[in-house]
Amino acid sequence: MSSGPDPVAGEVVRVEDGDGPLLRFSGRIDREAVRRFRVLVTPADWPDRADLSAVTAIDAAGLQLLVHLSRKPLRRGEHLRLLAVPAALQPALVRAGLSRLLTGDGVARSGAAVDPDRTAPG
Repeated sequence: MSSGPDPVAGEVVRVEDGDGPLLRFSGRIDREAVRRFRVLVTPADWPDRADLSAVTAIDAAGLQLLVHLSRKPLRRGEHLRLLAVPAALQPALVRAGLSRLLTGDGVARSGAAVDPDRTAPG
């Protein structure tokens, strides 16, 4: 007997809103969620905005995905913008060296610079 899909299983999907394309992250962003995303969305289709408002947890694979996502806009002189980051995820982003993508309220700075190869001190 199947109990259906895991309600906290993570998902990353490319969607459109009033400002254009973005990635919508939800649930637990782990290795399996990242694998599914990479199968469904090619790097050429990666937008420079990511909505993290529905993320419940993120592991090393999810953080690594954010690092990879941040590299594409940097090559164009732009920046990945993280939108609506839950407060509980912010320490993990700081440890991963992605803290410059955050403002005090968890909404990405539009002009933030990030070095995805640099880790945060501490």
